Amino acid sequence: MVILKMMGTSLGQRAGRATLSVLALAFSFALLLVISHIHEAVRSYARQVSSEADLVISAPTQPMHLVLYSLFGIGTPPPVLPWSVYEDIAAFAEVEWAAPVAANERHEGHTVTASTGHYLDTLQLQAVNFIGRTEVGTTFRNERSAFIGADLGHLYHPGEVLPIASELSPSADDVPDSSFIVQGVLVETGTSLDKNILVPIEGLRTIRRAQGISSDVINFMLIKLHDRGSLAGVQQRLQEAYPVPLAVVDPIIELARLGYYERMLNKVFMAMSFIIGLLSLLMIFFNLAAAFTERRDEVELLRMVGARPWQLAGLTLAEPLLQMVLALFSGSVLYKLCTLFLGRWIPLVNRIDLPVEQLFWLLLLFLLGFGLACLPAWRMYGVSKKT
Repeated sequence: MVILKMMGTSLGQRAGRATLSVLALAFSFALLLVISHIHEAVRSYARQVSSEADLVISAPTQPMHLVLYSLFGIGTPPPVLPWSVYEDIAAFAEVEWAAPVAANERHEGHTVTASTGHYLDTLQLQAVNFIGRTEVGTTFRNERSAFIGADLGHLYHPGEVLPIASELSPSADDVPDSSFIVQGVLVETGTSLDKNILVPIEGLRTIRRAQGISSDVINFMLIKLHDRGSLAGVQQRLQEAYPVPLAVVDPIIELARLGYYERMLNKVFMAMSFIIGLLSLLMIFFNLAAAFTERRDEVELLRMVGARPWQLAGLTLAEPLLQMVLALFSGSVLYKLCTLFLGRWIPLVNRIDLPVEQLFWLLLLFLLGFGLACLPAWRMYGVSKKT
């Protein structure tokens, strides 16, 4: 009991420096966990989305631009293709399903994206507030149904009519033949789809014909093959022998190239967090070393009450370990608060829990701290044996 009181008194005398060390270490712990979580969330989502479609096809454009727009809504739509190209490719024996996507229509300035259920499933979209339904999902009720993005949820409500036009906002005369009915509101994705209106492409084609628009075009299509082993043959056939120039992109390959740079950036942030943690541990170590000479009176008093050298060493080791445990607890709480906040800004963060293997750097930092803490403890053991 006397030893514990002495440790409490000793820490109290250095409360300011000890608190600063704990906060700095807690910040580094939290930063390591948050960076690992975001990195894993992005990788997991990219793997899941890219695995749903084997090919993305459009008019000639940059492959990376095509993948980023088609799967993540980043950038601008690629050039258009005639509908006949989609019908021709969808009829290939190797194709399991093909999802055409058109993004040329507007409603009061908001992009109207038209496709099929396969496109919505590929992007793992979900929606709520269904007309006459309560479950979560993205199945169009009919050709005139529409899902609105999360950012438009406060502007429109299920059951509301949305007229569309190919370029500018439609006039009142367009409403009877060019309207969709809001079926539900998409769950926030953190992409440009939060500002889009999603409709069935067959309904859009019907409206185009009703408006007298002769051009029936799409911006790109997603292709799923029966067997991914036939991917190289299909890709070569479309790029070299197809009569219309096409961009035929394997999203997995393109995302792997992007992932290389993403991993490099992640390592930089992880290294910065690790260095902050290491500096915090050194701060704890130097605080203990600086106070070592000041604690000689404490050592003498503890020796007088019967404390043995190993007990004094254990007391010296307990101080930094207590600070590290407090920092780990505080860092974990801060990490949870950060993920709750980031989850509202980056919805991908809420989709996964941090894998256990991502705690490697945290464990390494803790072991380094333990090693540093052993140095003053060993010194205390040697000094106390001589006295």
